[in-house]
Amino acid sequence: MSYDMAATLCSMGTAFETERRDSSTARVPTVPPGKAIVYTRYGEEKSVVLNPEDFHRLVELDEALTEIVKDRLVLSDLARRAHQLEDTPGSAIEDPTEIKTLLGL
Repeated sequence: MSYDMAATLCSMGTAFETERRDSSTARVPTVPPGKAIVYTRYGEEKSVVLNPEDFHRLVELDEALTEIVKDRLVLSDLARRAHQLEDTPGSAIEDPTEIKTLLGL
């Protein structure tokens, strides 16, 4: 996983805050599994209605992502440099001496 991807996952790993409301206070349509209804106003998304099964699956995935982010390994400077080099487009380097030179070893 690249350093940039790890930073992105860090920012994503936040828990959902849910609020329950009685269905008699608003008329919300039934949504089948796998579908979402996006409500807009003045061209801006205001809310999304999901099937409860989809919502709970999304919450579980978010919790799993949060755990992954919390438990991620701390990369050493050498490992971070190796990942940066690996993410750089170009031809593969197989020669151990050239690899050591690139990593400053």
